[in-house]
Amino acid sequence: MFLRHKHFSLEYQLILICVSVFCLFLSCEFDQGLGPSKTKIAGKVIFLDTASRPDNVDEVRVIAVSALPPSGFGDVYFSNAVRFDVDTAAYELSAPFGSYPAVGVVWKARGKNWSLTNLMGIYGFKPPFEFALQSVQVTKERPVADNVDVFALWTFTQFDATIEGKITFAGNWPEDTETILLGAFVEVPDLKNMATSLGLLGGLPLPITSAGKERDYEIAVRNGAYKFIGVFWKGKKIDWKDIRCIGFYPDPANSSRPGAVQIAPAGTVSGINLVVDFSTLPEGVKLGGTHGFSGLSRMSFWRLRP
Repeated sequence: MFLRHKHFSLEYQLILICVSVFCLFLSCEFDQGLGPSKTKIAGKVIFLDTASRPDNVDEVRVIAVSALPPSGFGDVYFSNAVRFDVDTAAYELSAPFGSYPAVGVVWKARGKNWSLTNLMGIYGFKPPFEFALQSVQVTKERPVADNVDVFALWTFTQFDATIEGKITFAGNWPEDTETILLGAFVEVPDLKNMATSLGLLGGLPLPITSAGKERDYEIAVRNGAYKFIGVFWKGKKIDWKDIRCIGFYPDPANSSRPGAVQIAPAGTVSGINLVVDFSTLPEGVKLGGTHGFSGLSRMSFWRLRP
């Protein structure tokens, strides 16, 4: 069912991502690409869901990061502009010798600056349901890292609204923490079967390994109603299908139940604050009463702000 058009956004509307989107809140302007180089990353960008491509696309580029998460644009290398009026386009990205833990595709709207939040895809994702974040090495033995093909989903360009707030962590961060992720869902997911509920869960597994008590967040989503906003934990030794929810935005009238959020077109909803508790591991939180999973027609998935 993953490739049928009417279910396309269900499977691919990750909470952008992040990752992907290697740094949430940066934007910049820069020249039209690096000059010729003997060391580079090369491959193809494979565009999916062309019907969702917006009319205001200015440019598409491939990026590679030398650190994850990047400390700024100094850790990010950009390709020249990539053709986006075709299903598949070749690219080259000049990069010095080194290891690049993530390679992705970003887009820019006309009249806007570049922003790493505008991620369309990340190297390691293959539809319909295969994801493993893959690094790329540029070495003296392999100065051109070729065949680094990236799927880019036009679906990811449709997010026009924002949910923002603060997450407070209770308890001690487990030593084996690999990733903390934040998800927004149009229906309440089945917390006992997140692989099914999240669809492509691993879309943006950008790790946040530094412990802290509070973190601000922003989630880019489509406008509309969201019935579950939750924080998920992945340990280094567990599979993605076994990630655990460690907290969610509560219903003001009943804190054991998730609260709903309604977002207007191009709107922002603030103050959606969550408290999460690591002591709920290894099982994770449980919702009060019974709940069902009726399928996601729209989902957004994002990492926390580092």
